[in-house]
Amino acid sequence: MSTDKPTGADTYNAAIERIESVADGLSIFFIRPDAPIPGRQPGQYVSIGLVGPDGKKLIRRPYSLSQSLGPAIDPDLLELLIIRVPEGDLTPILFEQGEGDRLFLKPKMVGTYLLPELHPEMTMILTSTGTGVAPHMTMLETCVKTCKQVIMMECVRYGAELAYADQIRGFQETHPNLVYISLVTREGGPKRYIQDYFRDGILAKEHGVAITSENTHVFACGNPAMIGIPKEDRKTGHLRYKTPGGLVEILTTQYGLDIHKPRQPGQIHFEKYW
Repeated sequence: MSTDKPTGADTYNAAIERIESVADGLSIFFIRPDAPIPGRQPGQYVSIGLVGPDGKKLIRRPYSLSQSLGPAIDPDLLELLIIRVPEGDLTPILFEQGEGDRLFLKPKMVGTYLLPELHPEMTMILTSTGTGVAPHMTMLETCVKTCKQVIMMECVRYGAELAYADQIRGFQETHPNLVYISLVTREGGPKRYIQDYFRDGILAKEHGVAITSENTHVFACGNPAMIGIPKEDRKTGHLRYKTPGGLVEILTTQYGLDIHKPRQPGQIHFEKYW
């Protein structure tokens, strides 16, 4: 009797049930695991894999879970918003797959990019670039049900890349506590970036958003240049910003918010995508 562990395609335990093309090289993959994965929380991610060109080695990558808006959501169906990276190892293979094709899915949802305890006086601001909107889609309905105000901001290169814009705008019509701001940078007209809204006080001036350490939490996911993740001196606690003018620096210096840490809760939560 063989005791060898399964490798390569022998580990496949899920199927692509549906693929929705959003834009060139950007699609939503709906994946059905052979066995449901319990314990899903907003903001978590899963790892998927496919056999590489050698026909043996399994290439794995993590992707944040996403979630379309609507009453008929299947809790066992996993949704991933994925962009094709031409020089990548996995996505060129993934984008060759079709509906019904099999793949590997690690049967566990993980991640620390999670919502804090919500309360009715809270202002929740969800900011993202590109496919960084995915985890915020898993958070949106929960936040809108509980929080006084929810601001969802996303910045993309082209309008076609706003994968969930129509859904969010429709949801906004019946939820007056939701503000949706979509920014496009490569289609002409004046450019505005997410950082501008905080640095220049645009959120307060145009949308009446008051940012306070008592009632505001800001989530940022996507391009590290937008987030501006600092390095902290372990001895002094001083923050050094490799990319000046990022969102974290603005939130700490202009608004007095703190970076969230497992043992030191704060109001700034971030997840970089590369």
